Amino acid sequence: MDTKQLLETVKVDKGITDDSLDGILTNFIEQASDMVCLYVGEDTLPEVLKVVVIRITEAHYVQSMTDADGAKTYSEEGASWSFQDNELEPYIPLLERYLANQNTGSKGGVWSW
Repeated sequence: MDTKQLLETVKVDKGITDDSLDGILTNFIEQASDMVCLYVGEDTLPEVLKVVVIRITEAHYVQSMTDADGAKTYSEEGASWSFQDNELEPYIPLLERYLANQNTGSKGGVWSW
């Protein structure tokens, strides 16, 4: 896994232009990568699952930067956010699809009757 590449993607997505948050974002990326790898039983992050790590990292960044760490919801000046108890929960269908593709060798496709 290329943590630096994922870091740059997160920074672009979140409009972060300096290096002051690189340490904490790198920690979030590594933690998210570990969770994804553990779930799918891989030692290294598969290329196709980088998007999951990016999204988990971005959600964790928003949660921590709004002082909402550990909260389920957060509101400020008309904006509100909801957070998952399990950061992987929204991505379970993608992770399960990855695992199914590994077991069948399928790369996706069109199904018809």
